[in-house]
Amino acid sequence: MRTLTFSRLLFAVLVMAGCASVQVSQDYDPHADMSRYGTWQWRDLVQAATGDIRVDNPLLDKRIRRAVENHLVGRNISPASGKPDLYLTYHLVIEQKILSDTYYSTVGVGSYYHPWYGGVGTETRIRQYDESRLTIDIYSAGTGDLLWRGVGRFRLRTHKTPEEAAEATRRTVDKILFQFPPGRQQ
Repeated sequence: MRTLTFSRLLFAVLVMAGCASVQVSQDYDPHADMSRYGTWQWRDLVQAATGDIRVDNPLLDKRIRRAVENHLVGRNISPASGKPDLYLTYHLVIEQKILSDTYYSTVGVGSYYHPWYGGVGTETRIRQYDESRLTIDIYSAGTGDLLWRGVGRFRLRTHKTPEEAAEATRRTVDKILFQFPPGRQQ
């Protein structure tokens, strides 16, 4: 019985650990020479309203922008004082998702008088959660073409302090922008 309880607990911890991380993907124009871009600027000074109070938060907007700015400065891509080489935008969306887990909770066998009876008991749990998707787009300032897109998906979390929220935002942005520019040695 202890083994079954321990197995359930271990499975739940692994599922939660997998959900806690940021899943990142990127796409880019393989023909663009991104080594020649050294300055950037935000395309929009204020993020467009979405109607979701969790997203339309000026404090969150500042955290995301600051994290992107700090990451790019760390990569020697500077904010433009004049005309930039790149324009940046970001979009944050929060969607409700459903997660279902099936546990095989019991195994039964027949008795002496009814050996053909038996079976496996299952239990299915369904949970609803909020998933955030942060998309960072980088455009050529000269042509307006999309050069690079990074997307991070992660479970929405609340934080006790603004410092914790800023650190979580920084880690998410760093994971998304880790492979920008493509082909760069890390």
